Amino acid sequence: MVEVCPKRNLFISFLDWHFHETTLNIIKAWQNFLSFNLRYFSVGELLRTLFSHWHRMGEGYGRGFDLQRFFSVFIGNMFSRVLGAIARSIFIVVGLVVELFILLAGLVALLFWVLLPVWVLAAGLAIFGLLLA
Repeated sequence: MVEVCPKRNLFISFLDWHFHETTLNIIKAWQNFLSFNLRYFSVGELLRTLFSHWHRMGEGYGRGFDLQRFFSVFIGNMFSRVLGAIARSIFIVVGLVVELFILLAGLVALLFWVLLPVWVLAAGLAIFGLLLA
């Protein structure tokens, strides 16, 4: 008869599942959350276009040279770029703060998962000690 599933110690199988397979899955999920957050807040795109006009509200200089028009358009375009940089900076900072929160939450979840068997064993021993007392 062909053996479908190799015989393996149940405890060793549990340790492999808990500390290897599931821990890797938690890390992959954590990476997906981190990657999603950066894409959700478009941090890369906002950094690339940091000093672009706000909502493309730039004005052209027109033909010819008129000093008053030149300074008027220049000030308007600079104001639009500064406004765009401020708004984009706010979204970049918010995205990075959320990224930091996800990083810390993932670390807590990973540590909780890795230490869970120790806590369960300690709780079981404590309950057993209370029953004997």
